[in-house]
Amino acid sequence: MNAAIPSRTMRHSRRHQYDDAIRDHVPNSRWTDRTDDPNDPVAVAQRAATLGAAWRDEIPDRVTFLEQRVRGRRVLDVGCVAHDKARMDASNWLHARIAGSAAACLGVDILDDGVAAMQRRGFDAIAHDLSCGLGPVADHGPFDVIVAGELVEHVADLGMLFRTAADGLAPTGEMILTTPNPFSPRRVRAGQLGIAWENVDHIVYAFPSGIAELAERHGLVLAEAATTDTPVSRSTPRQWLARTVRGSHWRTVGLDTSGPVRQVPPDAGPVGRALRNLARPKRRFVGETFVYVIRRAAE
Repeated sequence: MNAAIPSRTMRHSRRHQYDDAIRDHVPNSRWTDRTDDPNDPVAVAQRAATLGAAWRDEIPDRVTFLEQRVRGRRVLDVGCVAHDKARMDASNWLHARIAGSAAACLGVDILDDGVAAMQRRGFDAIAHDLSCGLGPVADHGPFDVIVAGELVEHVADLGMLFRTAADGLAPTGEMILTTPNPFSPRRVRAGQLGIAWENVDHIVYAFPSGIAELAERHGLVLAEAATTDTPVSRSTPRQWLARTVRGSHWRTVGLDTSGPVRQVPPDAGPVGRALRNLARPKRRFVGETFVYVIRRAAE
């Protein structure tokens, strides 16, 4: 009874397989080239290596990041039309900021009226459904950067964006996706409590491994992944107080669906955000929004 028990017998039954998969990892390879089982430790090790190489520290400001990445480059902005035409005249309209930094910028959207409004404002834009292929967009490519800001969560055909990148990117180009982070503390907590508060046009949330898989299925690779917070989370005390008085904070109220419908806060408010910030010195992966950078796979 007192005899030493071999350590191997006390380990998880598949742990040694994971050790072997880590040791035998083949860089720049597709997991399907090595196994048919997506749960195989070999497959998991391949994906872990991709994600580990892609992780970046939190991005301070999403729009500033995009402006820097498109500066002086030829850009395609997918889903460029704002939710309403009035936003096109706002200083923070994403397409205007991108177009102002890029060497050339083409916008594409399926909303004819919105595209017409952009054209009247002097922007280069095309009304076209990319799920049918590049179509007239191809005449303006190839592109150094394809931007899809807060779009992937709205579309049923997720592969559309990756086909567009595969067909429309220059050899050294990149596609940048920004989309809600399904793992952000506020979103997770609201889900646990059954609180409805998000845009009702959202149909799916993307997570890093899923984005990496979609990229690989189209001959691409997830090159960078980081999160960023919304401007509301970076408000100065004066801005926060003014928005509180006016009741204009973004998504300050949600609806409880676990019983009689009633108004509830979707997160812990500014105090909760401040406590989370203290607990995350590296500020990784907990921001409101994920930013993914997709590139062509190495030959």
